Amino acid sequence: MTSHVPSLRTGVRSRAITVALGAGLVAIAPLRGAQAEHDMESHQHSMKTVESSGEHLSIEVDPDRKEIAIVIGPIDLPAGTTHHALEQLPVQEGTVPFDLTIRGYRAEIVDGEGRPVPQDVLHHMNLLDPDRRELFMPIMLRVLAASHETRPVSLPGWLFGIPMRGGARFLALAMLHNPTSETYTGVRVRLVIEYERRERLPLYTIIPWHLDTMFPVAGTKSFDLPPGASSKSFEASPVVSGLILGLGGHLHQYATRLTLRDLTTDDILYDVEPDVNDDGHIEKIPMLLHRGKGPGLLVEPSHVYRVTAEYWNPTGELIPGGGMGAVAGAFVPLDEWPSADPGNPLYVADYEWVLASQEHHEAGMDARDPPPSRSGNRRR
Repeated sequence: MTSHVPSLRTGVRSRAITVALGAGLVAIAPLRGAQAEHDMESHQHSMKTVESSGEHLSIEVDPDRKEIAIVIGPIDLPAGTTHHALEQLPVQEGTVPFDLTIRGYRAEIVDGEGRPVPQDVLHHMNLLDPDRRELFMPIMLRVLAASHETRPVSLPGWLFGIPMRGGARFLALAMLHNPTSETYTGVRVRLVIEYERRERLPLYTIIPWHLDTMFPVAGTKSFDLPPGASSKSFEASPVVSGLILGLGGHLHQYATRLTLRDLTTDDILYDVEPDVNDDGHIEKIPMLLHRGKGPGLLVEPSHVYRVTAEYWNPTGELIPGGGMGAVAGAFVPLDEWPSADPGNPLYVADYEWVLASQEHHEAGMDARDPPPSRSGNRRR
């Protein structure tokens, strides 16, 4: 057995991975709130609305700054309201205004008067492409995600970018709450995307990807933690060949290890132990970049890959929904990216759950049994 564990590095490529990780992992790092609010106030007046897709969605374009804002709202946030108690806005569908590549993004929140609202009210926000599938699963592609902890990300557009086709559909959703003691009215969430036009393609077109231990379950990806040692795994093959630039992960309290293994060659692609505090809470999960020749690590459809999350529960009791485990990163496809198949039962289950998640606030929490699978993927 050989081990191809990537090396830790910093610089441009690590920031590119952060962009892609945002598609699969909602909360990775704390937001620099003051800078985000300054940017919002400085450039708000140069924006112009070019499209309104409904009562709760508008798209604003600032061609001088090469920014598009996907705006969801308005909604009122009474003080001290949980996301379960709040009637969330439904999932919004819009259209990409022109061909572009995403080179950065940030989340901003304002009230009805345009004043900044604390980032703490954002539970999470997601941007999905219903017409393209994920790398390892025939479900909607997760393009970007943000929470109150997500840092603004900006990359050199000539080097990396996530492609979006003009005229293509997207789904956007924002789940909000208000843990503060102040009521906010007319609140709008703005996902501000930094872009380059497609005639100036980046050197590397990247696609976000993630592989979850609870695939192919549609809905929440948490699982129960029995006392002592336990693990959860899932195996799948990528739909196209390509290069993994780097990897990161998502785990919960009491996690001890996260791995990604090529079962075909028995190579270890990713093997990390999270940094934890004395209470077992995750403080950091190492983000690893590919080392060696070429920009990334080759993965192929003829190979099977297994993600495994390991836990040690010291409480002596079952912790319902206490575990999660996923790897995610930036992927450079070497083949044409496939369209989604809306007739696939896994796609249907995923699409319906995304729509229902806003109506029932974490719909699918108890739906542990996966829908019938025709993909050949396996959960262990």
